[in-house]
Amino acid sequence: MGFILSIIALPLFLLIYIMDEITIMFINVKNRKWFKVTSERKFKKSFKLDVLANWLFPGFLNAVFSKGGYQFGKFGETLSSVFGKKRAENSLGWFGYSISILIDCVDFSKWRKGGHCFNAIMADEEIEGFLAKYK
Repeated sequence: MGFILSIIALPLFLLIYIMDEITIMFINVKNRKWFKVTSERKFKKSFKLDVLANWLFPGFLNAVFSKGGYQFGKFGETLSSVFGKKRAENSLGWFGYSISILIDCVDFSKWRKGGHCFNAIMADEEIEGFLAKYK
């Protein structure tokens, strides 16, 4: 039963996500604030999805990307933060290291500052702050 529910939940999530984007787009185009509001919402949504993915899939992430050390799965922490911590302690497998480099390449604004993953490392206080903010 749980397996079937998990298969149904993802398409429903995707449908709601698409309907939300279309609805907000029409509301904000009408108010002429589309780009500003959409940009802020996209950042907030992607941050929350990043944290959710780290929390929902620790078994997969640790098995595929990790060689031990710091573990994926701490709620409130982004995947980029974990990739940065694991790169610092040299505990990423080859695939995890490749993904972290790909993430660094996408965020070219951080290239001269050590890359996205190193700049995204969250201290425990930041993680606790995230949890307090969204409880």
